[in-house]
Amino acid sequence: MKALLKTAVAVLTLILLISCAVSLPVSSAGKLSYEFKGDEKNKAGFAEGKITLSGVPSGKYKLYWADDEKALDGFYEIAELKANGSFSFKDHNAIPADATKIIACENGGKLVKTAAAVYNIPKNKQLKYKSKDKNYSFMNYSDIHIDEAKNKYYQYSELHFKKALETASKRNADFIITAGDNVTNAEGPALEFNKYQEILSDSDYTGYVYEGSGNHELRKGTKKELLKTFISATGLDGKESTINKNKPYYAVTEPKTGDLFIFMALEFMYSPNEGDEFSKEQLDWFENLLKENYTKNKNIYLIQHALIKGYGAGDDEDNYYTVPLNPQFKSTVRFRNILEKYPKITWISGHTHIALKYGYNYSNMNDTSCNMIHDSSVCCPTILNESSHSLSYTAASDEEYKDFTEGYYVQVFDDASVYYGENLYHDKIYPSACYIIEGTRTSYKPKNNLFESTSTAKADFNYDIASFALMNIEAPKSVSFKNISSNDISELCKKSERLLSDMYSFSSYNDYTDLKKAVKSAPKEKDKDKAYKKLCEAYLKVLKYTNDGNITIYFTNTNEWKNVYAKLFSSKLNNGKNGEKMTYVKKDIDGYKVYKIELNSHKYNQVIFTDGTNEETTELQTISGKDKKLYYLNNNDAFAPYFVYVRDYE
Repeated sequence: MKALLKTAVAVLTLILLISCAVSLPVSSAGKLSYEFKGDEKNKAGFAEGKITLSGVPSGKYKLYWADDEKALDGFYEIAELKANGSFSFKDHNAIPADATKIIACENGGKLVKTAAAVYNIPKNKQLKYKSKDKNYSFMNYSDIHIDEAKNKYYQYSELHFKKALETASKRNADFIITAGDNVTNAEGPALEFNKYQEILSDSDYTGYVYEGSGNHELRKGTKKELLKTFISATGLDGKESTINKNKPYYAVTEPKTGDLFIFMALEFMYSPNEGDEFSKEQLDWFENLLKENYTKNKNIYLIQHALIKGYGAGDDEDNYYTVPLNPQFKSTVRFRNILEKYPKITWISGHTHIALKYGYNYSNMNDTSCNMIHDSSVCCPTILNESSHSLSYTAASDEEYKDFTEGYYVQVFDDASVYYGENLYHDKIYPSACYIIEGTRTSYKPKNNLFESTSTAKADFNYDIASFALMNIEAPKSVSFKNISSNDISELCKKSERLLSDMYSFSSYNDYTDLKKAVKSAPKEKDKDKAYKKLCEAYLKVLKYTNDGNITIYFTNTNEWKNVYAKLFSSKLNNGKNGEKMTYVKKDIDGYKVYKIELNSHKYNQVIFTDGTNEETTELQTISGKDKKLYYLNNNDAFAPYFVYVRDYE
């Protein structure tokens, strides 16, 4: 009996063991090893090193950055490896915020629990911050190249800029910086900046935008007028002194942290390799800014479009690009010496368009210069042509590269910045194009969450009935903004939206952005009185621009039309299908009738004069607001009608 009992117990035990073995998950035999290398191999967040996959069946496996549960959202795979394959990260490549593991997956899997192999990133190597811990974030774009000449190289520029703004909005980036070549300037930059502003105003993005000036801003036209066009179109730092001095370089301080963004500008040549690009005044200004701020517990970012030949990110020693800054010219030599004197700043450049996949994106010239980050292009990244040792424009190739547009999403933490290189069309990050740069700021005292206003006017508003009457806006029910209703906010939002549409040419100005943001947020605010007051202030600041561009255009009717109409245009607005009938003024010295029309040059920048039936018309003409009156001379002896600028026609 005892023997039978022992046998039964043994059989039952065996059954239980078999049952448990079947129900337990089988642990993978696969292994991921990671050998960290480089001078920063012991520093958190630095990814340089070699990853090796072993112990897995033959096949293809994708490596992903992951948290404790799954692959990080919004990232491409690190690499695709076969069994016993390896992949290496380069100097200053970054371990992303939120990454705690690397996983190897096959058949589309992205979960840690089903991965063929898992590597646990050591605590001391994990970036010690999560994305939510960032001080602020920004998008870093370059070479947008809005193009009204429809050059095949820039055929997707408008689409790609729209996608870049969508990505910035999805990521809720605090602001955008651009590193130059915002327009192509094949026919003059004014109309292209107009299209740039239209796209920006129509986007859902409500953060500030700060533009740098590149070589294309200097492509066609006189230097003085080209620089002034850039300053007017982008707003810069908005100071009257900056605009009046016609200097396209400026600096902006991020107020929460005190971090400094310095925007330099090419000043002289369309081809930077042909001569000096920086004036002594600009280099003095740049160097003095660094002297004043370098040791004051802040990160300093330099945005300057053109790289130096054979020097640093974007080119280094390989020289694929043919028109960089020439290292032999005096201003380039001084510029380089300044960079090497202040090695802890970060210089962000563009110009080559070179695609992020080639890895020409970070350099500090072997610790002899500053940190250098090179951007690709929003419009059209270039690819290497090894046979000719040159770069080829991808956008020239049919629709193959329609979804190819690149830039950086940047997270700034207490003592480090991470640059996530990504495809902006798909809003997806390339792990091998992510870079980390140690910060020079170790702490900060939070202030507000907005940059200082950078619009051209900084008038203080007194909220009384008179001020609203002056601005042609209905005053709120109470000067003290009490008992505001949802309907009051809704009505002012509608007025604000119409104003934003009319004044879209100011879309890069902070005042414009503040109103755009207020329109979006006001209906959601619980404190309606406070929300209405904020909306009023933003409305009034934009409304003042409507008084700035009022001009009169005169037309001499040498065709002796019975009626004269003016059809006004911009890339976004028009004054109706048939235009507007012009007002008769008087006859000129030759007996021809002169007509006039008043308009705002910020709303319209082109005009066609017609006989009212549109059977007879003049050619399309460009309107300029630099003078308050324009006289259109239809001269039969001239090759074509043209404008003559006068100050006192009447």
